[in-house]
Amino acid sequence: MSRKMMKGISTLNPVDVERDYYLFTVDYAISHGFDHYQLIGPIHDQVKGNIDGMTFSKKYAQFNGEKNAEYVNYCLDVVNEGLEKLSVAGVKTYMWHHELDLPYGFGEAFPEALNEYGDVEVTHPKVKDYLENKIIDFFDSYPKMDGIILTLHETKVPLLKLKNQKLDPIGRVKFVTEILYKTCKALGKELIVRPFASIEEDYEMMTKAYEEISPELIIMDKWTQFDWSLCLPNNKFYAKIKKNPLFVETDIFGEFFGKGRLPLMLKDHITEKFAYCEKFSPVGYVSRIDRAGRDPFGEVNEVNLNIMHAALSGEDVDEAINAFFTERYGEAADGVREIMEGTEDILKKVIYLKGYYYSQLSLFPYLNHCKNHFYFEMMRDDYAIKSNEWFIPIGWDRGTLDGVLAEKAEAVRAAEIALEKLTELSDKMDEELYKNLYTKFKNLELVSKIWEQMTLVYYSYAKFFEYGDSSYETMLYSAIDSLVSLNESGKAALGDDFYCISGDSLVGGGRYELIDMFVKDVKETFLIEKAEITELDSEGLYDYVIPGACTEGHKLMKEVNFSDTLIIDGKICRIPGNKAAWSTINAHGWFSYEMAVQPGKSNRIIIAADSATDKLDAKVTVGDDSYEIHKNGDMQELVFDYTTGLEESTLRVRIDKISPDTPRIYYIKVMSA
Repeated sequence: MSRKMMKGISTLNPVDVERDYYLFTVDYAISHGFDHYQLIGPIHDQVKGNIDGMTFSKKYAQFNGEKNAEYVNYCLDVVNEGLEKLSVAGVKTYMWHHELDLPYGFGEAFPEALNEYGDVEVTHPKVKDYLENKIIDFFDSYPKMDGIILTLHETKVPLLKLKNQKLDPIGRVKFVTEILYKTCKALGKELIVRPFASIEEDYEMMTKAYEEISPELIIMDKWTQFDWSLCLPNNKFYAKIKKNPLFVETDIFGEFFGKGRLPLMLKDHITEKFAYCEKFSPVGYVSRIDRAGRDPFGEVNEVNLNIMHAALSGEDVDEAINAFFTERYGEAADGVREIMEGTEDILKKVIYLKGYYYSQLSLFPYLNHCKNHFYFEMMRDDYAIKSNEWFIPIGWDRGTLDGVLAEKAEAVRAAEIALEKLTELSDKMDEELYKNLYTKFKNLELVSKIWEQMTLVYYSYAKFFEYGDSSYETMLYSAIDSLVSLNESGKAALGDDFYCISGDSLVGGGRYELIDMFVKDVKETFLIEKAEITELDSEGLYDYVIPGACTEGHKLMKEVNFSDTLIIDGKICRIPGNKAAWSTINAHGWFSYEMAVQPGKSNRIIIAADSATDKLDAKVTVGDDSYEIHKNGDMQELVFDYTTGLEESTLRVRIDKISPDTPRIYYIKVMSA
């Protein structure tokens, strides 16, 4: 590898800056020859996150009351301490930042900047001035920081999802990015852009905007398609980055392979992905090395840092692996390496579903996540998946359901064998080293069994509604009971180190009994769905769907991460938006279904809806016809007649959110007009 590459790490994702660990990673970067360091910080915290959360405003000081002054002052002290050390060592430093991020009080202070929907008009001069001053204040406070890593998602104000804007999405991306780029450049600082797109059209749109701003603008993109799941395919979009430098962002911590609580050696993944990325001659790589307060240092998964360092340095990967295990585990080195060799394959069998991403292994999933990712639909014999989301492609072939269940059983047996082999090494290593390894491999054994039973929950639930056979209901409750039993076994064996107990920053910082939450929700949903289907079946409808039900099917399409499901007053519904208090202006999402209709006839489409507020706003699209709905927020039926062509047997019905008032959709019926 002859060309000079940037070699970087990113740290503290997405947690508060903590002095000891931060300075430890600073020293690690310097001592290991890294020349690029990214500080992420609590990006999901609406007060402490981004550069806003670590900087006091000067011109816009009226909003400083929204900040955590203690945390800002802490960062001013601690972050600058690390920046001084990095600067002396010649390591360039960058802060992660998301836009569009405005104060909660911005709209009240500057009502002239709002449009008729109550959304901020992005092009308003006040927005531009605020952004410019934010950047100036940040670099004034952190003068040794070299630049900013910009992401245009996951913010209080959802830039790409605002309605009735003067600029289209590409115009908005260009407008906001250019403000930050020019401001940084005027200060002698850098801006690196991070598309973080989840759908192809967003990716291409953002890349085009970046090209138009400057061919010097570095695009930092991920080495797996879309998100950080390590089982997603190679990123084909690298080939589209032709006019700008490519900087590859990698994950060697394994967020979607257990987030540090499970044993994982990524030799195959790192070497294969690195070889793929090299085809595009990137200017460098940055590797995320921690997540949600967990890090690999002092643990067996630290081997992945050694693997990546060897790949970046053109060194022999196997020699780096052997050196790590010999130094760390001495007499037990060969045995520990042997069982670690199989961990990537075991976890693929757990979280894959016949060769493609299936499960959220960063945490035991919530039922809402499962509904939103079609797990139940995938268990039907006649499954039909239309969405081309980040987790599963159109045209994916699941194979037989027997094959699906066999795959999960294989993972269980392999995890059991790995744990057995580890116990044979207990007298060959230090007690603390063994305890750490045992916790990881015991979690792996439990997780493989838990995901097997979770898959049986999806399977039996879907089969009951597909065939109406009561034996599947018995199977469902048996799988639920097994989940409960495994949960108790895990807590008894490992306490709060059990994988399915979360005190993780990504779920709010509390202690969450994730399996208990799932079991409660799936039982409640099953009984409600059973009653609602019985009632709808009695009406003799041509077709119907219960949005938000586990078995809604109907070739659902939706905006990624912006279509949650709810139970309201004992009824299941779906919303075109995110139920979390995430945005000051909630993201305007959408979802749609492919409904069966009678060809060549007038079909009546009936939609039951209400609102989370006293106002029901929505855009409803039936086939080619769109209607804006503005009514009171009470439960009501919206009726649309649509005459189909002689060859038209299906019709797509879509619901869009168009204002901060979130519509809730309970059923969609099709009958003769």
